[in-house]
Amino acid sequence: MKNRSTDIKRSSLPPKLLKENENGVRIKIYVQGYMIGAGKMELFHLISQKGSIKAAALSMGMSTKRATLLLKTIQEAFPIPILEKKLGNKGTKITPFGEELLKRYLDLCNHLSKESENFINWTASKQINK
Repeated sequence: MKNRSTDIKRSSLPPKLLKENENGVRIKIYVQGYMIGAGKMELFHLISQKGSIKAAALSMGMSTKRATLLLKTIQEAFPIPILEKKLGNKGTKITPFGEELLKRYLDLCNHLSKESENFINWTASKQINK
């Protein structure tokens, strides 16, 4: 297996969702047996920002082939397309359904991040009271 680039640009997803070994939330949602998690949704979000699968994949340090495979697993969970080619076949854009999917995922992440902060603060207060 190829090593991922160590020079990965930070995404605009909430940082607590992607850092490991720190407090926060990392979400995996299963739809029709297909897993949708932070990495796939980060890729999906980068496509919405950069306008192409290739540019999004490069910024995450992965091949376009790998990115396409990951996107296929998201698409297979839904009967409605999440991506479409731009006019003239110059790039990729997210469909209205894809935009709503991304929005709802980010809303869920933000909600759970806030709740996890409350939980972490509560546990910290219990440790102080020992």
